[in-house]
Amino acid sequence: MRRRGRKTSVRGLAVLSICAAALVSCGGPYSARSVQVPDEKLRIADDLYARKKYTQAGMEYKDFLAVFAGDERGDYAQFMVAESYRGAREYALASVEYRIMIADYGYSEYVDDAFFLEGLCDFEMTQRAERDQVQSYQALARIERFLEIFPDSPRREEALKVRDDIHDVLGKKAYQSAKLYFKRKHYSAAEIYFRKAVDEYPATQWAGRSWYYIGYIRQSKGDSGVAAESYSRAVQSKHDFPEKRSAKAQLKKLSKEKSGG
Repeated sequence: MRRRGRKTSVRGLAVLSICAAALVSCGGPYSARSVQVPDEKLRIADDLYARKKYTQAGMEYKDFLAVFAGDERGDYAQFMVAESYRGAREYALASVEYRIMIADYGYSEYVDDAFFLEGLCDFEMTQRAERDQVQSYQALARIERFLEIFPDSPRREEALKVRDDIHDVLGKKAYQSAKLYFKRKHYSAAEIYFRKAVDEYPATQWAGRSWYYIGYIRQSKGDSGVAAESYSRAVQSKHDFPEKRSAKAQLKKLSKEKSGG
């Protein structure tokens, strides 16, 4: 009972959203079937989902929740509402439904999946580095929280991979911002963003590439020691990228200069 009020208010928005989605995705309204037996209702919904008719399946799962309120499989139906939206690539709507799942069915075996998949949906909405990355940061926060709360989840390895993918997108964003300043020879501003890439996303290729440009900037300012260290970090990166050869050449040049060659 303590969750009932929140469930109704959040679900009200979700109901409006799914109705709109049904009209857009299917070219017309879909009416859930009138079924009086809960097992049959779930069978219909599961069958639609298995046949990848995700919008219709979502409507059936949602109707199950309305008609058979209190059924012990409510958590499963709620989870499958979210999964149906995700299958239809309606990631914003799926994220809302996963959030309802987490808020209203905290006891469920599906909660850890919901935590992870909510973050995944947020990330799916912003896959290009050129876009505003607010949702990528939000997705990262949710994935980190999932890893913290469910360290033994079967989805842990998958979540770690998604976290790496998010780091790659955010690292690329920082690198691209740095390159804009670098091309205009605003080196101080460029170095700030290059260092953001290496400090926050060190395992990405963008960190390796950024180390090269940090070396270039420091070398242009006469700081050969920091330049050599930066070039060395670029060379040591596990990733292959165009600047690595230049970093090796500059590192060799600085070494000769230091030895008086």
